[in-house]
Amino acid sequence: MSTKTANNKITAGKSFSLKDRLFNADTVDLLAQGLSRAYPDFKSKAYQAEVLRQFQSLELKACIECMADALVDYLPKNYSQAAKVLKQALPEPLDPSLSDDDFGDFIWSVPSEFAARQGCTDKRLKTSLALLKETTKRFSAEFAIRPFLKTFPDATYKFLEGCAQDKNYHVRRLASEGIRPNLPWGLKIGLSTAKTIAMLNTLHADRTRFVTRSVANNLNDISKTDPEAVLDALDRWRASDQQEVSELEWMTKHALRGLIKADHPQALLALGYPIKPGFKLSEVKVAETVSTGDSLEWSATLTSTARQKLKVLLRVYFLKANGTHSAKVFALKDRSVDTGDVVALKKRLPFKPMTTRALYSGEHHVELVVNGVACGRKTFILIEK
Repeated sequence: MSTKTANNKITAGKSFSLKDRLFNADTVDLLAQGLSRAYPDFKSKAYQAEVLRQFQSLELKACIECMADALVDYLPKNYSQAAKVLKQALPEPLDPSLSDDDFGDFIWSVPSEFAARQGCTDKRLKTSLALLKETTKRFSAEFAIRPFLKTFPDATYKFLEGCAQDKNYHVRRLASEGIRPNLPWGLKIGLSTAKTIAMLNTLHADRTRFVTRSVANNLNDISKTDPEAVLDALDRWRASDQQEVSELEWMTKHALRGLIKADHPQALLALGYPIKPGFKLSEVKVAETVSTGDSLEWSATLTSTARQKLKVLLRVYFLKANGTHSAKVFALKDRSVDTGDVVALKKRLPFKPMTTRALYSGEHHVELVVNGVACGRKTFILIEK
């Protein structure tokens, strides 16, 4: 179901709520049970009633803040004692024998948030950081560490240097994820690129994908402002021969994905794609119009004129409210070819309104991008069904 508003804006109706799935009576009760075990005087029913009453009007992150703020009235007034209760309330740490995709239960972000909101003071710093080291073993404290980096940059950075050497991979990941320049939802911390990469130098050879993915995401963030620093770091790590070759190749590809979409020549070369590929494009076909709710069928034929590695993308320029266009890139092919190889290309592009992106009826564009070289641009019109 979609709704059309002014300026030809076509939006999707709301259907799924991540907030309601993560924070509800059951998950709040899980938190309250842990607190009750650790602190017999905890007024569980009153706490749950107070926070659940507020959830309906709050967004996801505000729910976490609400639960953390409400704890002030239900935990011991002494901060050290309150931190001790929160630590004792935590469930068993996440399985240390795993290496990836073990995120834990979102409700255990609340103790971390409490530390960030109540414990980011000089007097409480040591206690708070020790608590975050424990909470991140149950659910990442990447957001909660950032106020400390902002207020106490030197002491917190030193703490994270220790985390980077910890035997628990969730603690090691905090040292990378917590300092990302563009952490979604995260407070801006202003850590220099040099200090960020210095931390990643310790973590890049980690043997767990949970950590190396964070390192790669961190580099992808840095690449938006300092691509040369990212490429230099990857070259240095490759020369050091500390990381398994296949893992470093995966990290490099993941770290440079933003630069590849931006047609950055050095990033393309780093991944083995020639920046002057030899090919011929023919039979580019696309409908002149597409209706909202339908899909646009695009196809073309690429003939290679050299032996080479090709990264083939489709770039769609979506019309914006102000009449300009924003580009979104879709992957098509990533393969090695020989001279004379013929590659059939096709893509079905759905034009269904989503809550994350509004559609605007009018002129859109689509083009092929081969190793950073754009070609075969076509225009089509989006119309409301």
